[in-house]
Amino acid sequence: MPDALWAWLPFEKASAELAFVLKVEMSEATTRRYAEGAGASYEAYQTAEVECLERETPSLKAGPKKMFFSVDGAMVALVGGEWVEVKTLTIGEIEAPVLEQGEWVVHSREHYYFSRNVEAKDFRRLALVETYQRGIEKAERVAALTDGAEWEQGLIDFHCPKATRILDFYHAAERVSQVGQSLWGQATDPTQTWLAEQLHRLKHTGPEALLGELKHLDQAHPHVEILEKNLAYLEKREEHMQYPLYRQQGLPIGSGAME
Repeated sequence: MPDALWAWLPFEKASAELAFVLKVEMSEATTRRYAEGAGASYEAYQTAEVECLERETPSLKAGPKKMFFSVDGAMVALVGGEWVEVKTLTIGEIEAPVLEQGEWVVHSREHYYFSRNVEAKDFRRLALVETYQRGIEKAERVAALTDGAEWEQGLIDFHCPKATRILDFYHAAERVSQVGQSLWGQATDPTQTWLAEQLHRLKHTGPEALLGELKHLDQAHPHVEILEKNLAYLEKREEHMQYPLYRQQGLPIGSGAME
């Protein structure tokens, strides 16, 4: 119970909840000391497990047939005003498609998370403790959903190179939305109409028509930097935007479990 509070709330609030729920009085400083001690112990245990896996190379565990795999970074504020990027890996099991509001969608469940405040190359190695435990390499199919960052692709190469790489649909949509806003304004009717049409195309027919539209707009508006930037970003990831195919194969196209 205390561990859950420490992970969920700031230390001061965790102390207050601990006193209310368990009738145990604990100062913020003591709460912080216990929480950081527990975290350090768990981190040391995970690191030791990675070293054991590297040294002994045990047989790989078998996981579910279809697995969800996602990784991302989030900026976190530390005491003293410093900001760091904490990287997180999410692994889950892909469920069968379900009909929601007239459309087939795919969800994942049984999610496990691994986070560290380390450089990408160190995170890639340390995440082995989670990918081995969940049997990611033994899965028949892995859907790797990311925002397309290069360090994330390197992590996929390391842990599950056979994965189907998918650019999270909502990150792609955000890029397209930025283009519309740069040309016709934020939340205007022309932007909303254009955006709805392009995203429907992208989801149901794939990226070819969308990229053609963006190239046409880029030629017509050569000095709109955000248009050029987002076109280049999406062109580079065209192979990872085959959304109709992914949906047909029963794979998710959104990384909501990570977000």
